[in-house]
Amino acid sequence: MPSPLFSIILPTFCAETVVAQCLESLRRQTCRDYEIVIVDGCSKDKTVEIILNHREAFGKRLIIHSEKDGGVYDAMNKGIGFARGEWLYFLGADDRLHDQNTLRDAAAFIQRHPDSHLVYGDVILQSNSCRYDGVFDLDKLLFQKNICHQAAFYRKTVFDKIGCYNLRYRIWADWDLNIRCFQHPAFVLRHMDIVIAYYNDTSGISMQEDLELRKRLPVFIGRSAKKEGIFSGMKRLFLTRRQAGCPKD
Repeated sequence: MPSPLFSIILPTFCAETVVAQCLESLRRQTCRDYEIVIVDGCSKDKTVEIILNHREAFGKRLIIHSEKDGGVYDAMNKGIGFARGEWLYFLGADDRLHDQNTLRDAAAFIQRHPDSHLVYGDVILQSNSCRYDGVFDLDKLLFQKNICHQAAFYRKTVFDKIGCYNLRYRIWADWDLNIRCFQHPAFVLRHMDIVIAYYNDTSGISMQEDLELRKRLPVFIGRSAKKEGIFSGMKRLFLTRRQAGCPKD
C-alpha cells in the first residue's frame, strides 16, 4: 500500500459523545489520499467500539492504537511515529473538518507550493462562529496568539529536524512547536485562505487553565520572552499572578 499524502492523527480518550461526528467529517472527504491514525489512551467508555464501527467506511486507511499515554501531546507524538503520510494533520475528537472538500483544497495548495514545510489555514470557533485567525508572523506568534493546530499541516520531515511536541508543556506544546517552526531559517511557511476545521474552543485541554491569562500573556511578557523564552516568561507571570491572588478575569 503506497504512503498517503495526509496522515490525520486523532488522539482520543473517553470521547464517545463526539468521535462519531469527527469521523463522519473525514468520511465525507472528496480527497481520499489519507490515513487516519487513532491514538487512544485506553478509553473506559465506548470510544474504541464506536471507532471500530467505522472501519468498514475507511478500510485499511483507519489505523487504531490504544495504550496508556501521558496526555494529549504524548499521544500526538506517538501518532507522529505511527504515521506514514508525507503531511501530518492533528485533529481533536471533538473537532471536525469544515466541509467535504477541505482535504482536496489543502492538497491542491500543497501541490502549488511544493517547497512548503508548514501550511495553515483558519478555523471556525464553535463558541461564537468567528473565523480564526489569518496570516501569522513570528511577532504575532510570540506576542499575541497561537496558530490553532487544527488549522495546520506539517510536512513530516519537520519533526525530524526540530523534534516533536515538548511534553514539559501540558497545554502549550503546540504553541512551542509553532514558534520553533517559525524560527527555523530553512522552513517555508504559508497561509491558506481557507477554513480547515470547526474547532471546539468551549472545552478540552485548552480550557483547563485560565483562558483570559492565556490570551493576555504574550502582551504582558514583552521583551523578557526574547531573553528567557516565552514559556519561562509565561510560567513566571502565571505564578506571580496566582501568588498575588489575582482573580480569573
